[in-house]
Amino acid sequence: ACDCEVMVLSFKQPCNDASLQHIKYIFNSSTSWAAGRNLLYKLAMQKEKKFLYYIFVDDDVDLEMRTKDTTNPWRAFEKSLLLYEPAVAAPPQPERECISWCLSALYSYRKGLGCPLKADEITDFIPTVRYDEAYVALHRRAVSHVMPHLTQYDE
Repeated sequence: ACDCEVMVLSFKQPCNDASLQHIKYIFNSSTSWAAGRNLLYKLAMQKEKKFLYYIFVDDDVDLEMRTKDTTNPWRAFEKSLLLYEPAVAAPPQPERECISWCLSALYSYRKGLGCPLKADEITDFIPTVRYDEAYVALHRRAVSHVMPHLTQYDE
């Protein structure tokens, strides 16, 4: 059991799966990506119950563990949120150049301070200012600084 609420916004066809009670389905055939996220944000903020994190995920996200750990990767991500409580968190997307850029910047920064990263210090937690919005967790104190998204560039 999870202490969570899930809102699913679909735009191609309505979703109707009543098997999970903590899921609310919303259909809007005319929404764009940013406007859809803004709608979910608005609905989440109107809820009486407030959560520590608001997690936005695109439907095509496939999260995998990079180790042989059998932990559910979604739950592992949630666990890391509770452990570190970052303002904004996004799992690394290895195929994106941002990860190599972030690692390079981190290594250069630490080397410049005279304390380069050692092999045992390399973790899955990389400070960054660029992240993929396909999967992002926003702390309740940070969400209003990131949302709502600008919609002027949506087609």
